Amino acid sequence: MRLAINHATLLTTKIDIFIPIVSNVGFSGVELRRDQIFDYIEHNSLKELETLLVENNIECISINAIELFSLCNEAELQRICQYSEELMKIGNQIGCDHLITVPSFLDDPYMDKATIKRKTIKRLKILLKLANRYNFRLSFEPLGFPNCSVRKLDFCLEILSDESLKNVGLVIDTFHFFIGENHLTSLEIIPIEKLWLVHINDAIEKPFQELKDSHRILPCQGFFNLEMFVKKLRKIGYDKWLSIELFNEEYWNEDPELIAQESIDALNLLLKNEN
Repeated sequence: MRLAINHATLLTTKIDIFIPIVSNVGFSGVELRRDQIFDYIEHNSLKELETLLVENNIECISINAIELFSLCNEAELQRICQYSEELMKIGNQIGCDHLITVPSFLDDPYMDKATIKRKTIKRLKILLKLANRYNFRLSFEPLGFPNCSVRKLDFCLEILSDESLKNVGLVIDTFHFFIGENHLTSLEIIPIEKLWLVHINDAIEKPFQELKDSHRILPCQGFFNLEMFVKKLRKIGYDKWLSIELFNEEYWNEDPELIAQESIDALNLLLKNEN
């Protein structure tokens, strides 16, 4: 498996500093984030960003993320489509062709699964049509929070099994996988061609319903069974990217070179322990 790092892990580090740092410690891929990309291009050209990636031998493996699109109102959807199109144009210029989407949270806790499924498929089809225009790949990542509209892997796969979404991929995040109370055996039902990317992270030990993004920590330092998770990935034939994605502000306040080094060390330790 190839190792990448999501900019969320070092979110307060500017892109032009982030990319050389993670390259120097041994990462070969990065995931860039929507707001940070837009901030960067206010003062820099896309050619400069492309050069920054090339000179540091770093591949931009995805852009994160199209959020809250699946149940929002039409005016908000129009805004989402506008910035999605901008991100795809940017991706075309920096060698990235993968855009990740995540589902809406539930305003109505009584909305039934059939309605959620129908609305989510309809919205994914709209974004997929846009992605096809720019030769972009679109993926969908379930979120495990209790109030998320799509939190279980099996329901996510049910949505993605719709014939109209055969070209939409799946992203799994270990944080959301575990707090969504999915069983490790559920990984075995994933069509391997659907699984495009895995976000890897651990968490401090708390009841699942109390965990927040800020509780994410480095792999092998928390209570998730990541070794067995990775074993299951290998069992189904997954050999693509493992990308460390943390939203922990304590890491943002540390030396970014230190956190980058600790991140790749933690991933290498996980892969060693799993073997």
